[in-house]
Amino acid sequence: MPVTRNRRPWVAAVAALGAALTLTSPASGAGEPAPSPFAAAWTAGAPVQVAPGVTHTTWTERTPALRTSARILQIVEIDPTAGSLTLESTVGTADATAQTLTEQLASVTHVTARHPYAGVNGGLFQREPAAAGADPTTPHTGVSATDGVLHSASCWSGGRGSSGAVIQYGLPYVTRLRTDLKLTGPTGETVRIDDVNRMPGRAPHCARDAEDTPTGIPNVFTDPDEIVLFTDDYGRAVPGPGTDPAVPATADPGFEVVVDAHGVVTEAREGRGGTAVPAGGHVLQGIGTGAAWLRARLVRDDTVTIGQKLHDVTTDRDVPLDASVDVVSSFHTLLLSGEVPAALPDSCGGTEKGTDGTTLICTDSRTALGTNVRGRPVLVTLTGRDNEDGDYLRSFAALLDSPELGIVDALNLDGGGSTTLQTRAGVQTPPTDLVGGTRVHRKVADAVYAGVGGYGLYVRP
Repeated sequence: MPVTRNRRPWVAAVAALGAALTLTSPASGAGEPAPSPFAAAWTAGAPVQVAPGVTHTTWTERTPALRTSARILQIVEIDPTAGSLTLESTVGTADATAQTLTEQLASVTHVTARHPYAGVNGGLFQREPAAAGADPTTPHTGVSATDGVLHSASCWSGGRGSSGAVIQYGLPYVTRLRTDLKLTGPTGETVRIDDVNRMPGRAPHCARDAEDTPTGIPNVFTDPDEIVLFTDDYGRAVPGPGTDPAVPATADPGFEVVVDAHGVVTEAREGRGGTAVPAGGHVLQGIGTGAAWLRARLVRDDTVTIGQKLHDVTTDRDVPLDASVDVVSSFHTLLLSGEVPAALPDSCGGTEKGTDGTTLICTDSRTALGTNVRGRPVLVTLTGRDNEDGDYLRSFAALLDSPELGIVDALNLDGGGSTTLQTRAGVQTPPTDLVGGTRVHRKVADAVYAGVGGYGLYVRP
């Protein structure tokens, strides 16, 4: 990878000395880089070995400036050469159901000795309203996939897709991704599938195609003509009509098709909802013209093909959706090839006045997934010691760009109350959501974890 700034070789040199290195030299000489502000403002604790190849380092802010207390930056580094390690994502016991990070990681395996070594919460999500007698569901924002199975489609963004990280063979890389989903009927006719594992007519957080339009409800888009695919990872009965009274398109009774693991239609019926997805199979729900397409072409015992493509927009190549591929998504890339993207906004969902009583500071905790100059994956959180406290997006990116950390690529994951880091020693970040007067860790849609796996690169003499 080409060097993009004069100080990049210094970054690599500093990072190679270890995350705890601080700059103590006097004034820089001619041609030498200026001392890093990070070194003066943050102190590293002793690295803790969570497992062979998994190291947890905590940096504490020395000068909180306008904050009432110091923030905590935590980094888990995964060295794939140290043994049989893997990096993967999980949606927990069911894709439709949010769970705490602890619950997500516990669902990875029932064998205690193989529980993940460390993990963080995953990508953005948005709750859907609860159907009658059921809890709210939690569709993802942008592309999500585990073991090659898509759980949501990409944001449209004028055909440019959305930011995400492809995790393959235990290593992540940050890019832009676009999905292409289609259904082929028994006569060879095809139709677009709009999304995966969310109610038809209601797209959370971003438009999935050019036909999706804003509803007037914050972060909700709508399309009255859709086909949505449900996978057996959904883990509950598929939604029925009228689940969201605020979005009229969701009231369409629609048409529903049940497909078994062999691609054979077992049911094709008017109406939709209340159906369990068969093991290895799918349920297709259509509304508007989507329902008309299903109704006119599919009957019991027909064979259909469900095509799912994941396209890397940056490299203009398709990513094979096989068991080696997981994907987590975001609206924002923080670092790419050692640079803060010019398009990264300086946004923040929660601000409050600093100790001077006037200056606004950002209190959004932050989570990131990235890779450092040693080619090792890193999991990152920025929080208060016992409260939610983070930074504006661009300031967080600049923090991760500090030479002591040596991070090259980084994807912003869900933040705020979702930000959670857990190691074998327990949860390392404070609970910040208030439920019934008690602070709790937020339930999230997915997680990224380092654990036991066969993708590690064994140490060679």
